[in-house]
Amino acid sequence: MFNTDADLFFLSPRTEINPPSWFGVLYLLRRDIDLCMGIDPTTGEPVCYRALWPGAMAILAGVDLLAKFFDGSDTGKIGERFCKFLADPRVSMLSPEDRDVIYQLRNSLLHSFGLYSEKRAGKKAKVYRFFLTSNGTGPLVSRNPPDYCVDLRVLHREFEKAVEAYRAALDSNSQLQDNFVAMFGKYGRIYIS
Repeated sequence: MFNTDADLFFLSPRTEINPPSWFGVLYLLRRDIDLCMGIDPTTGEPVCYRALWPGAMAILAGVDLLAKFFDGSDTGKIGERFCKFLADPRVSMLSPEDRDVIYQLRNSLLHSFGLYSEKRAGKKAKVYRFFLTSNGTGPLVSRNPPDYCVDLRVLHREFEKAVEAYRAALDSNSQLQDNFVAMFGKYGRIYIS
């Protein structure tokens, strides 16, 4: 059962499935991300349109989704779960500083469709003002606090690497498999008619 569910969830976005059928939620999300990033999800070739902000939002929602499966929990501690997933050396190579910036970008985009976030520590607040680019050639995050520039193409590549690394880690770790099974019934698949 685990392997069948994992195969559905992690199915390559290059595979085309037509309704009526069960679809893995991650599969659908990755296809939508590709479209937003200007990539034909079936061929992997560029297309002439993009929706970069919704693409970034979908990537960050994808990290949230993977973090639930990785942790085996969907209650509370969202930021902790998000950063724990990105901190695990099996799935990500992001620095602690980059993880923090990406989490704050997640908060600014998903909570207010904006590019501003504050991280409170007592009475003080650390401010994050975001600028987005899609060059795909620079670092994921460029810093000049409180300004942070995030390259959405690099974010997309890092997300895809994390998906593949997490899938590989699942194959050999029974705790990760148990966590995956705990979340799959809630978030793993949907039926489209």
